[in-house]
Amino acid sequence: MLASLESGWREAVAGNAVLHHDLRQDNVLIDAYGAAWICDWNWPCLGASWFDLVLLLATAYADGHDATALFTQHPTARGVADEQLDAALAALSGFFLSSGGQPAADWSPHLRQHQTWCGEVTLRWLANRRGWAL
Repeated sequence: MLASLESGWREAVAGNAVLHHDLRQDNVLIDAYGAAWICDWNWPCLGASWFDLVLLLATAYADGHDATALFTQHPTARGVADEQLDAALAALSGFFLSSGGQPAADWSPHLRQHQTWCGEVTLRWLANRRGWAL
């Protein structure tokens, strides 16, 4: 079931917005005026304008927030179907869990632990949305 859902991820996240593709709390700086600055652009790519929001909201979900409600209320998520979000979450969980299972990275000793955590969080968010028991 998960593989079937994931199979539609490319179409689900297609778009022409420039994406950070690694948006998370430690890649956002808030200045003295309250403006957010996104840093650490290692993986820029093109895709759906809402995809970075999914990455950022994964940490909100892990902190106990209703990430789906936050997603649907955001302007970039207007018109995004449930199947699109679920395909993105399925792809992200698969990517992160398989990456987390790779040998340790000598350039970043905690990378695999972080990737595994991200995979577990996105899978839990997806399971919650789908009513799956993990």
